[in-house]
Amino acid sequence: LRCREMKSECDKYFFLPARSEHRGTGGIFFDDLPATQSTYNFVRAVAQGWMPSWLPIVQKNNVREYTDEEKHWQCLRRGRYLEFNLLYDRGVKFGLANANPRVEGVMVSAPPKIAFDYNHVPKEGSEEERLVQILKEPKDWV
Repeated sequence: LRCREMKSECDKYFFLPARSEHRGTGGIFFDDLPATQSTYNFVRAVAQGWMPSWLPIVQKNNVREYTDEEKHWQCLRRGRYLEFNLLYDRGVKFGLANANPRVEGVMVSAPPKIAFDYNHVPKEGSEEERLVQILKEPKDWV
């Protein structure tokens, strides 16, 4: 299993063409792996590595106070998540194309708070602007 290929697949799949930006800052995408012991070992290793990498980030930031502007920015990014799911996600498209579409199943997967601003442009030099640049041109972190 090659991380570089999975990173590339992630960047290709989680892309919002109408905005020329990616849905997130990166990851790995391995939707179509064969059911083998090697695949099981890989998925298990990813799962076991998740908490040790994620928990320190949460612990560092869980007591931090967030401004209303930062909370609104988070809601805008959540809106992009919903936008991707409704317009591009192949699983959602498949689910809605069935004879008995499960619309509720799609909608309950949406974040509880989202926002859409028309033509939102982050402040110059802000962390939000820096993030948008990464979303437009993902880093090669592999």
